[in-house]
Amino acid sequence: MKITILGSTGFVGEILLAKALEKGYRVKTLVRAPEKLGIYKERVEFITGNASQADKLEKTVVGTGAVLSTLPPIIDTNAPEKSGQVFEDMVTTLERNAIKRLVHIGGAVHGGGANENWTLGRRILRIYLNIVCEPVLIAKQLEWEVLRKSNLDWTLVRPPRITKDKPNGRFIADEKNLASVQVNVEDLADFLLEQIASRKWIGKAPLVATSKR
Repeated sequence: MKITILGSTGFVGEILLAKALEKGYRVKTLVRAPEKLGIYKERVEFITGNASQADKLEKTVVGTGAVLSTLPPIIDTNAPEKSGQVFEDMVTTLERNAIKRLVHIGGAVHGGGANENWTLGRRILRIYLNIVCEPVLIAKQLEWEVLRKSNLDWTLVRPPRITKDKPNGRFIADEKNLASVQVNVEDLADFLLEQIASRKWIGKAPLVATSKR
């Protein structure tokens, strides 16, 4: 199966790309600087550009069966309410090309469903992000709202702090409860890949974290 990975040279994306290739997926990706693909440059089909370039994005996703996105939001500091526009354009591109499956990374500090449990740790994370980068929180909330209105088979994966700590095998995904305030990047990448074939979290925004138990 051929898939698109967006954000393939980022912290999560580079791990996701490596694991996807290990599992035998054929990968297309959109990158500003192809040299950042390193040893994977010859193993993927890449388009040079960025997600705000509609023609480049469309060229990247055409012919693939699923899109996995680890892209951060593009922030318009002068108009935070417009920061979700690039993401909305991406969703429109997928709908236009009949690509149904989209797995995207959000964050544990924005909403994603009804009757969520806002633990103390999760509230502290939200306060911190509000202080250091409120526009990111606004943009991520907008992305979720865009997905809810779309016709895609979407899953919005919401991690807390992402670390390179050694995986402990106790990874938890839950729609209402956040197990802890951190998650291992390799566990997260594995979960993202699992969503390509799974229908469990379609139309949902699971909170994902490493269990303390």
